[in-house]
Amino acid sequence: MPLEDRYEVIDAAHGEGGYGRVSKRRDKALERLVAVKQLRLLADTSAKARFEREAKALARMTHPNIPAIYDVQFANGQMYIVFEFVEGQTLREVIHAGTPPPPLDKVRRWFTQAAAALEHAHSKGIVHRDVKPDNIIISPDHENATLVDFGIALTGDDARSLTKEGYAIGTLAYMSPEQAQGQDIDARSDLYSLGITLYEALSGHLPHPGGYQSLADANEIIPPTFDEIVKACLVQERNARMQSAQEFIKQIRAAFRSDVPLSSLLTEGRLHEVAAALRQMSAEEFGAKPRGQKLLLINRLKDLIRTDRPEVRTGTIEVIALMVTRARFEVERDYRPIVNAALQWGFQKQFGPNWQGDEDIRDQLVEASKSANEAAHKVIASEGISLFSGMDFGSLPRWYTHDLRLLLAALLANPHCGTEAEALANLYDNLNEATH
Repeated sequence: MPLEDRYEVIDAAHGEGGYGRVSKRRDKALERLVAVKQLRLLADTSAKARFEREAKALARMTHPNIPAIYDVQFANGQMYIVFEFVEGQTLREVIHAGTPPPPLDKVRRWFTQAAAALEHAHSKGIVHRDVKPDNIIISPDHENATLVDFGIALTGDDARSLTKEGYAIGTLAYMSPEQAQGQDIDARSDLYSLGITLYEALSGHLPHPGGYQSLADANEIIPPTFDEIVKACLVQERNARMQSAQEFIKQIRAAFRSDVPLSSLLTEGRLHEVAAALRQMSAEEFGAKPRGQKLLLINRLKDLIRTDRPEVRTGTIEVIALMVTRARFEVERDYRPIVNAALQWGFQKQFGPNWQGDEDIRDQLVEASKSANEAAHKVIASEGISLFSGMDFGSLPRWYTHDLRLLLAALLANPHCGTEAEALANLYDNLNEATH
């Protein structure tokens, strides 16, 4: 069936792929969205057969972090590759969204997945050729990364001809030295590009020319081990560079220290290490720590909130979310500043023109409210009543009222709900009346 008969165009200019233009279409036969990459063929009579072989090689890839290829067609001097449409934002859009930077755990997860996609491709003898933030799609729930837009291997004549036609062959800022010089490339060239992309995801910008600038020195939530990974990818001589995507995965999975005593972390550790230690504790284990250590953690959180440096906001959010559940057995005067911070940063804080509050903190507030003892319940309930009383619930965004309803329900359902019950119930009733 001809391409135009089967695939209805939804967005003709959905994106620019590696030496090809990409459109978003609907498959009329199977009623699903697809992406179609369009590539102009060359006058060389062997081009069609050669490109078809390359497309078949790409179609042999089967991996959860690589879109599937459904069809290849040739018409009017063009080659069309039809592949799975991946919902989500590009990593570039996530990096520059104007929200808090993505949590380090998310970045590690995304790049583990992108490297796994490369490992699979390299095992098939396929080199991506254009790894960059634009070609990594982050799922709407921010749990998965898909590596898109694998390129077709071109001869030098192919590249020169397609460049004259207005196609971009790779992206210079992410190219390995050998690719920029027009040499043959291999899997290690993709690792160079992956290292550049990881640096940008963590810093928000490309590495500056004239010498490597440490990510860890600029931002204490980033472990120095991430610098080691990036630098291993960016070695100019490819024989001395990181040699495989498998090695990249091994190193990024081991990028966090988790075996350092809490006493050392509190005096010498960086923010990411403190957060890692908190992640491994239960509320009972936190409660059993020496009082001095707990007060030092609370005061460190207070300092983070006071300074509110943009580069550590992600780390601050994580520590607030962790502390609101881990510290729920502490005395009221110690727990109150944590809850106050959680309510403010979870519901009220503006992180830019288009982003307010943090969902992870709100989720942890709800969890803490369900399992709080009498003292913790009193703190969450009284701070919540103080913050939310008198609000015009009808003017609030839907996410706000939805999560506030969950919080109030959790507080009311807790067996320790006592003197604050009537005020909480009134808030709950007013919220429902305004939003239903």
